[in-house]
Amino acid sequence: MGDQRSYRPGRDFSSYLYEARSPRITINGVTGRMIRKKTFLTGNPMHLPNYSGKCDVYFLPGKDGLAIQAKVFSNHRVVKDFDWSHDHRNKDGTFFPKGTVHVQEYIVTKVRVKENGKWRYKDMFHRKSKEASLMTDADIKKYGDLIHYFNPNVKFR
Repeated sequence: MGDQRSYRPGRDFSSYLYEARSPRITINGVTGRMIRKKTFLTGNPMHLPNYSGKCDVYFLPGKDGLAIQAKVFSNHRVVKDFDWSHDHRNKDGTFFPKGTVHVQEYIVTKVRVKENGKWRYKDMFHRKSKEASLMTDADIKKYGDLIHYFNPNVKFR
């Protein structure tokens, strides 16, 4: 989950938590960058942040250096997850083979939590992982060329 170091207004991403693996690229008006969690941190290095700075899409590199996942942001918060790194099956039996993008949407809600004796609002992120779908024509038109820039082997359907 993101914290105050993950999202810093006016910056691209937290250089404390993540390192750039590519320059920022803009295609079709959408800006993306490949980043990776720093290896000295505990936890899952195969993780992308829930907040963004200057990019609309962050990509996660695989072992071969090509992107294996992308997160799409709106108002600096994650709204969609494009993943093609593994086989995925929905509860209804819909199957997405490895190499074909399946889309999972995020629901972002604000909850009131008490931390250090003070109340504050915090974003909670819930990914609809059992309701994955293929990319829509609009998604392919908007993000397709950028995804192929970071991994030319990806299939959309």
